[in-house]
Amino acid sequence: MVRKMLSAAFVAATLTTPVQAQDLGDIVGGVARQYLQQEQDRAAFAQAQSQNTIRGYQSYLQQFPSGLYAAEARQQISRLGGSVDTRDDPYAGGSNSAGLSRDQRVAVQRRLNALGYSTNGADGNFGPGTRRAIALWQRDRNYTQTGSLTTAQANEILRGTAVAGSSSSSAGASSGSAARAEDDIGLSRSQRAAIQAELTRRGYDTRGIDGVFGRGTRGAIASWQQANRMSATGYLTVQQADQLAR
Repeated sequence: MVRKMLSAAFVAATLTTPVQAQDLGDIVGGVARQYLQQEQDRAAFAQAQSQNTIRGYQSYLQQFPSGLYAAEARQQISRLGGSVDTRDDPYAGGSNSAGLSRDQRVAVQRRLNALGYSTNGADGNFGPGTRRAIALWQRDRNYTQTGSLTTAQANEILRGTAVAGSSSSSAGASSGSAARAEDDIGLSRSQRAAIQAELTRRGYDTRGIDGVFGRGTRGAIASWQQANRMSATGYLTVQQADQLAR
């Protein structure tokens, strides 16, 4: 499907005169990004359908307020007896919170981008792109995918540490420590994609090579670590990342 879309974009671009190489790359890249966003939209709505709860559909709408299935999600919320108005984002500067400053919001976006979660810009505005990035970040850390940050999550992104007083188990604390250690490496999206490609080449299926470390990639990393007698955390150390990215 992706190949067909990219081929169509290539034909359309070459029929336009004149077309520079850079322009053609932008066109094809734009088609690929659009396809990826549509797939994320479908996946998010499928998750909401599997939950079939008011909160699940509201979570979808927070991530994709103008998504492909937004109208259907609102219908389902009404059917379940809920309101189509999602709760205020505690970081939108609304009545529920003093909110993050604009500089802090920009810092959150830049940090998410550095971790491989594209926000489609870093302007301090938490739009659909940032909501998707936050939801993916939450998913990879086993948080509820709301697309909105709690105070603890904002601190974790901005400072690389969780808020004190967590009641996590020792195993959860160990996993959180491994996740923060990987965050500190600062892998770019291209480096993450290279790691996914190498894991796939070695027989560990990451379920895609997109530069985003989702559940498939975490499972592949853990399997690779276990096979090489390492602690199977699903998160990479500096040495492991260097070994896979070269």
